Amino acid sequence: MSVVLVFALFLFELLVISISFCNGSSDHMGCLESEREALLRFKQDLQDPSNRLASWNIGGDCCTWAGIVCDNVTGHIIELNLRNPFTYYRRSRYKANPRSMLVGKVNPSLLDLNHLSYLDLSFNDFQGVQIPRFIGSMRNLRYLNLSDTQFVGMIPPPIGNLSNLKSLDLSLNYLYVENFLWLSGLSFLEQLDLCYVNLSKASDWLLVANTLPSLVELRLSNCQLHHLPPLAISNFSSLTVLDLSFDQFDTSLIPGWVSSLSHLVFFGF
Repeated sequence: MSVVLVFALFLFELLVISISFCNGSSDHMGCLESEREALLRFKQDLQDPSNRLASWNIGGDCCTWAGIVCDNVTGHIIELNLRNPFTYYRRSRYKANPRSMLVGKVNPSLLDLNHLSYLDLSFNDFQGVQIPRFIGSMRNLRYLNLSDTQFVGMIPPPIGNLSNLKSLDLSLNYLYVENFLWLSGLSFLEQLDLCYVNLSKASDWLLVANTLPSLVELRLSNCQLHHLPPLAISNFSSLTVLDLSFDQFDTSLIPGWVSSLSHLVFFGF
């Protein structure tokens, strides 16, 4: 009987270990020390008047902190979502409650989050500086949202190095570009929102956008565009949203390629 009992206990332990592994949980999993320290350095450069980051403390498991998602198997941080949750809709755009904004600068310690694929810092206040060039080195990003974050100046071309991006939102800031060449390598991009970015000098905007094979949504409202050129061949086969509203086009002249967009469900002009 003792042999049978020992064997039964052995099988039970194997079952428990197997279930824990399948659920992505084990005793050694949790926050990685180097990534916890990177987040704490990031927090040091931010004012947090509403204590949204109260859970970010030295001794805690960073996988349980507000806005953090970790990989269940490796423990690496894969998502950082610090979007200001207190927003409201007014005059056709979202506004953020200033009392809940994170205020400060983006610390380059984010570069230590090597497995980060999702970064949302929208509707916070980064105090009128340029978008940090180092963000273009975060090569695993698939989602980047810096909407309404008070960034100014030229969009840094290294953003075009984020070749895995599927969604890019730089809208509602004080930004400009001189051309669209920096976008040409983003072949997986599905959603592009540059509303309120000054594109008046980017004469190649349509030609480059037309080379992005995965594009589903293109939002360029209030971009000071003034010329909507013809296209010999339209490659926008998947485009469902095209927002060119509040630009400076002659609205009586809609190019023929627009009417050929068979999947279009929204067209703002």
